[in-house]
Amino acid sequence: MEIRQIPDYPNYGVTRDGRVWSYNRNKFMYCYSRKTGSVVFLSYEGIKFMKLVRRLVFETFKGYSPEVITHKDGNVLNNKLDNLIGMSRVELNRRICNRPRKVKPICRLEIVTGKLDIIEVRKKDKDYMKIYQAIRRKSITSGGCFYYYPGEKEELVAEIEAHIRSNNLSLESLRYRDEWSPFIPIIKNHIKKYQKYLKILEEIEDKNYEF
Repeated sequence: MEIRQIPDYPNYGVTRDGRVWSYNRNKFMYCYSRKTGSVVFLSYEGIKFMKLVRRLVFETFKGYSPEVITHKDGNVLNNKLDNLIGMSRVELNRRICNRPRKVKPICRLEIVTGKLDIIEVRKKDKDYMKIYQAIRRKSITSGGCFYYYPGEKEELVAEIEAHIRSNNLSLESLRYRDEWSPFIPIIKNHIKKYQKYLKILEEIEDKNYEF
């Protein structure tokens, strides 16, 4: 196993598998996990410095300091030398822009048939805007279907229940002012429609979909 001395930190070394060695203590050092990656504290002339382990490994074995160091497998805690890639910020931004975006699956429930299936909708699709209006609860349905993300059916149910409560309050207020108002039947129909929606959603069993 090769332990190579870290430039500018003569009391420490790193291995190709991403570990940090203390020559003073004659043992491997503890590395702390952060969202951005593993870090370690190195001392120089009595001052402590927090360093990214990936950068220590890369710079020590490759001999240069790139703007950005990323991980091939996407695991920021895997600091093995063969998992590290050095690049410029421009190159990193280019890779991010060229990376295919994962489309989030959507549950589509047909109101008439009760058929539930999983779909993917992309911006270029004709019904993209209408479906996402329903997803964001700007509308309850779209094209005779309910749309919601897996695991978020209860949010749609809560939205419909809120519509029912609101319509009931409007109905009571309207009856108090004018019991013969032509809008009363309209509001009643809205309430019946939303109650029907609730029944349909309650009859649908949530499934654990794997993506």
